[in-house]
Amino acid sequence: MNCRYCGKEVKSIGFALRTPYGDKCPSSPVGKHIAVSDGRHCIYCGEEVESVGMVLRSSRSDLCYASPNKKHALDK
Repeated sequence: MNCRYCGKEVKSIGFALRTPYGDKCPSSPVGKHIAVSDGRHCIYCGEEVESVGMVLRSSRSDLCYASPNKKHALDK
């Protein structure tokens, strides 16, 4: 996955997207890396999610701690 703002390759580590240089993105308006959507992974945390009713859930939780509203998202 790549960050939509800085273009660097990001990986899901813990509950955030990170590069080898850290989790801060100087180009992003929120200061965090946000992935380019692929339709399967949350753009904020990188976890693979599936739709369960009206909620997106990962294998860990339906909460996304990297997201501003604490919900997983497939597109911004």
